[in-house]
Amino acid sequence: MDGELSLERRLDLPREVVWQALVDPVLAEGWLHPAARLAGDAESEEFDPIEFTEPETPDAPAVLHVRSGELGEVRFELRALPEGTRGTSTLLLLTVSGQGDARFLAPVVASWRTRLDQLEQLLRGHPVDWQNWDRDHGADYEQYLAEARAAI
Repeated sequence: MDGELSLERRLDLPREVVWQALVDPVLAEGWLHPAARLAGDAESEEFDPIEFTEPETPDAPAVLHVRSGELGEVRFELRALPEGTRGTSTLLLLTVSGQGDARFLAPVVASWRTRLDQLEQLLRGHPVDWQNWDRDHGADYEQYLAEARAAI
C-alpha cells in the first residue's frame, strides 16, 4: 500500500438512500461521527469539495469526493445495481488518499472498515451510540486493525 486505501461494500438499499446517509449532516452523525462531516456548508473550512455529483440517471455513479483536514482526501462512488430486496442495491467504492507513510495505514484501514459497518447499521435503522462505541464497535475495530497490520 502506498498511503491510499480502497474499500468496496455492497449495500442492499437504493443508491439514493445511501447518498443521503453520506451528505445529510444529521444522518452522517449516525455513522461517521458527530464532529465529522463529508458535506455541509460550502463556507465551512471543515471540508473542501472536489466533486459532488448526484445524477438523476441510475446508470451514472453518484460521486462525493472531498478533502478534509480530519479524514484526508475521501472519494465515495455509488453505483446502482439492478438486484436487491427493494429492486436495486448499491455498490459503494471508497478511496481514501493523502494518508502519508504506508506504515501508518493500518489504523486508517481499521477506521474506515468500522465506519462502513456503522454506515450499514445506520441504513438499517441503528445509528451509532457514541457513548457506548467501545462496547459496540471496539472489538471489530481491533480485529480490523490486526488484519490490516498483517496485510501491510
